[in-house]
Amino acid sequence: MKVLSKYKNLKLKKYSALLLLLISVILYGCIEEIDLETETFESALVIEATITDKNEQQTIMLSRTFQFEEDGPAAESNAQVIVLDETGTQYNFQESDIAGQYFSTTNFAAQPNQNYQLKITTASGRNYESEAVQLPEGTQIDNLYAEENINQQGIKGAAILLDSYNPEGTSNYYRFEYVETYKIISRFASDQDLIVVSENPPQFDLIPKTQEEEVCYVTVASTSILLANTNSFTEDRLSGYQVRFIERVDPIIAQRYSILVNQNVISREAYTFYETLKSFSESESLFSQIQPGFIEGNITSLTNENEKVIGIFNATAVSSKRIFFNYIDVFDVDDGPPGLFLGDNCGLNSPDPRALVPIIQNNTAKFVRNGTVEGGEGPYTVAPRFCVDCTVFGSNEVPEFWVE
Repeated sequence: MKVLSKYKNLKLKKYSALLLLLISVILYGCIEEIDLETETFESALVIEATITDKNEQQTIMLSRTFQFEEDGPAAESNAQVIVLDETGTQYNFQESDIAGQYFSTTNFAAQPNQNYQLKITTASGRNYESEAVQLPEGTQIDNLYAEENINQQGIKGAAILLDSYNPEGTSNYYRFEYVETYKIISRFASDQDLIVVSENPPQFDLIPKTQEEEVCYVTVASTSILLANTNSFTEDRLSGYQVRFIERVDPIIAQRYSILVNQNVISREAYTFYETLKSFSESESLFSQIQPGFIEGNITSLTNENEKVIGIFNATAVSSKRIFFNYIDVFDVDDGPPGLFLGDNCGLNSPDPRALVPIIQNNTAKFVRNGTVEGGEGPYTVAPRFCVDCTVFGSNEVPEFWVE
């Protein structure tokens, strides 16, 4: 599963605000059309580097900042990436098929009371090094659950809530990530496909479907920065911490929904870094003084001490928990039906055979049934492909973890 860089999303949000400002100027004043370009730009290395206490392939992401007129960040490829512990053990990372994504060549887990350091050498010969970090003491998720709630806008929905407690009071700083998977069912179902036998004259044939298209599963990873700090509490306890809020009519919970939550205990330094990054992404001011280049992490350039590096290397203790629920597990039937995944854009049509040929050949519509709907001209009834074929949205393979 490919996940967009969080740093890219944060920059895009600010640029969206800029576009809104420009639109307002266009609406209320006459201006000449201009092309927005970056006048000054400093390329900086962006590092997403976290090792966990899980015995697994650890992942490190390297990219570079991008200019306004560019589509997104460029991957930093062909770098040498290693993690060292204080005993001298070296963990090597190798770039995967996804440019800029580096996996450890062997599985390993961060250990307590052990210093770890990240070292990077880019293809251009620039060297970077992090400060030494240690694994904080972990805290288990005690409970993960969904319940009906109303958000600040007065909208009813499903709140995904979490409870955790560390009686030793040694964790204090938390970051949360989640991966949600939901089931979708096509608006219309058919066990046959319509194919074109002849274009002129138009002739068709019905054949058995070769793949599952009625039931699919969509998996999406979180991109928001979710933090919690119990340092000022009387106990190192989180009660009813909201990880996610899903509006009642959101189609992702219309069928069956699952969420895997990772609770990461992080250092105070890492918490401060992510808190600053979060405040930048949520800044209401277009002219905020907070800029990504000034978010100080714990990674520096050994080649040029004045070079800006965006990112942080940290070790985290992870606790994970997954839940499943159906719409009726959270909401009363009197609340009304859930949202329809395909909305109201699934009109049935029976095109004239000559018009039907390119529609079937281009796969823009799929067969639903024999016969003509009212007002139709042809012998076959079809609907837009996304109303019949759920693979437009997700995978037709049932996830290994899925439970009905």
